[in-house]
Amino acid sequence: MSRAGNFIRAKFADPVFTFQYYQVFRYLVSILVSVIMVRSGLQKTDLGYYEMWIFIVASLTFFWSAGIKNALLSYYPKSDQKLGNELISTIFWILCGFGLLLGGILYFFPHFIIPLFIKQDILPFTHWIAIYLVLSVPILLVENVLYLNRLSGQLINYTHWSQGSFLLLFLMVAVFDPALINYIYTLLIIAFSRFLYLIWWLYRNGSLVYNSKQAKVFLVFSIPLIFNMLLGSIMDFIDGWFVVRYYEAAYFPVFRYGARELPFSTLLFSSLSAAMIPVLIKDGLDSADVRKRVNRLMHVLFPVSIVGMLVSPILFPWVYSSAFKESAFIFNIYLLILSSRVLMPQTYNFALHQHKIIIWSGIVEIIVNIGLSYWWMKLWGVYGLAFATVVAYFVQKVILICYNFWKNDIPISRYIDIRYYLLYCLLLFVTFFITFNYF
Repeated sequence: MSRAGNFIRAKFADPVFTFQYYQVFRYLVSILVSVIMVRSGLQKTDLGYYEMWIFIVASLTFFWSAGIKNALLSYYPKSDQKLGNELISTIFWILCGFGLLLGGILYFFPHFIIPLFIKQDILPFTHWIAIYLVLSVPILLVENVLYLNRLSGQLINYTHWSQGSFLLLFLMVAVFDPALINYIYTLLIIAFSRFLYLIWWLYRNGSLVYNSKQAKVFLVFSIPLIFNMLLGSIMDFIDGWFVVRYYEAAYFPVFRYGARELPFSTLLFSSLSAAMIPVLIKDGLDSADVRKRVNRLMHVLFPVSIVGMLVSPILFPWVYSSAFKESAFIFNIYLLILSSRVLMPQTYNFALHQHKIIIWSGIVEIIVNIGLSYWWMKLWGVYGLAFATVVAYFVQKVILICYNFWKNDIPISRYIDIRYYLLYCLLLFVTFFITFNYF
């Protein structure tokens, strides 16, 4: 028991592990929330509206807010403590400003924004969602500043209360009054509480100053990363856009609940990639930490994905309802993305500030995705959209792997064990073939 306790304490003292733990915990809560909403008896059309709102807000904000977040992870380790605190507070005001701008546009001119994403001219409760957009943008700073300051204990506490209260409030709404507006009120309450926590943390750990000179330098540094995240978010946007354009609103949740990779695998690898950027900058590109952590995740996530493929046709109808059986097969296709997600050449490019190759590979990825999505959707419907995404993700990783090998002298073996990788990929694709054809 003592050894187990010491192991757990050591894990939760590791900032990288706690950063990943937060991402996994948040993802699992989002899954449970979607199950709660379906099981609460919320009408499928209202459920579709909710998912469309989340899709629109993410499409409007994710690429630039995540780009700024990644820029912070690269820029902060080079700053001393005082300048670092000023940088964080300056970024807070930058995020607030951009959030207010986009939220104001959505609030006052919804007829110009909404048709860009869906077939409808308007969605219900636009004004509340615009306020949620404003609040949701700055709060992504919380987990990042706690990680950068190596405050593992505070990050764990924040994980539990922020996500736990989110889940509890949604459960209460489902039990007492499962109306769409009440779920939106819950989103606002949680976002506002996290926003207040961020302001309190910034005030306690320095100030809420805005350094205009620092802001200009940082924004220039962030532009390539923002553009790269734009390219990456377009990948997620493409599938959703095709579905909302060619299918009814009530079908959107069926696609969205299936269009997920293995629960928490995306978050684990994306958070690991982000967390390793400061490590590679500090310890050098020869650090064995990336390979060790990637192999550790690979040995867990590939077997879990294979099991997930086998049980998903039974699990989805049982967890949601029989109307979501098609989601299981969409989910199985998205599980194949793990074969490219586990490869992390982009981490070295970010550490070397080689943003140009990331951008160009992202452009190729988008072209492949759009072309294949349109072509394969005509042949296989939403399954074609999912297959196109799998192929497009792999194309970008191949480009970056080749670039790192030829230009940076970084072989793929530096960040993954090739033998296990090929074996796991073979098992994953064989399992997919069996489930897709015989289940």
